[in-house]
Amino acid sequence: MVQKILFMGLNGAGKTTLIRHVLEGKELEELESLAPTEGVKTDEFRYRRLVEISTFDCGGQKQFLEGYFTESLERTIFTNVRVFFWVVDAADQKRLSDSRSWFKRAYNSLKLYSPKAKNIVLVHKYDLKDRITKDKLKKFYSEEEPLPGVSFVISSVKTKSARRILCKVFNTLIEKTETERMKNLQKVLDKLNKKLNSIVTMIINKDDGLEIASAISPELEAKLITKEASDFLQYLSIKTLIYPLNMALRLVQEFRQNKFLKSKKLNATTFQFDAEYLIIKDIHDLISIFVATPFSTASTTKIESEITKAAPKILEILKIK
Repeated sequence: MVQKILFMGLNGAGKTTLIRHVLEGKELEELESLAPTEGVKTDEFRYRRLVEISTFDCGGQKQFLEGYFTESLERTIFTNVRVFFWVVDAADQKRLSDSRSWFKRAYNSLKLYSPKAKNIVLVHKYDLKDRITKDKLKKFYSEEEPLPGVSFVISSVKTKSARRILCKVFNTLIEKTETERMKNLQKVLDKLNKKLNSIVTMIINKDDGLEIASAISPELEAKLITKEASDFLQYLSIKTLIYPLNMALRLVQEFRQNKFLKSKKLNATTFQFDAEYLIIKDIHDLISIFVATPFSTASTTKIESEITKAAPKILEILKIK
């Protein structure tokens, strides 16, 4: 079942940046020149390759906001919403009254068409010095009337908190709909991690660079893993590590075209450090396996072989052909 996620807010609040950052794994420097959204832009994503998400990114210019509450559009936009994010530029204090006014219209439309939707006000760009605090914004939004069921959360792409906040919300969709698949993935990954005697083994969704599932060695989990370290694994996008495999593959293809190589494809990228290997191996165009393992574990050939054996079961669970 596709989960509809609605993003609204005044223009310049950062809605499109949030979507691209979290669901495409793009970093801030890749998002600096995004054009303003005109009207409603919809996109489909497979978040962590486990849940289908349909995002409605609503441009925040006044003429578009007025259109969303017309008879022809209101029902379409606000029906069947699972999660509603109202994004506020915390440093744009001159337009807070406008933001509050439009939010309340959207909030009332949601109560009418999607009464079970989760409502979140993202106090965004919270890294900026001239921001309004979350508590002050909450008080300002609620001073005319209470807003039951609305959460206020601080957010920033620069400090990485935006990815953590949105992913926590999206993860609840997985927990409610994909519990059995997650259990099955974990079994396969725990078995693979044990076979490889690895420090950590992760299944990575290449679209956004996010971890789908991970297994950690018992020794590391018992001694070192904190909540902060666990969050680091879960909410880090490692697209910067996946990219070298794609770039190296293109280079290999050029070598082949010029008859310097016979190999048909690149199996993995290996990073060698003082005591460990990091190996990233594609098992599908959409999925990679990331392994951190000591030199003493096994040869890289053995590691790649074990990953290849586990790959069909992983792809079967993820329903990837």
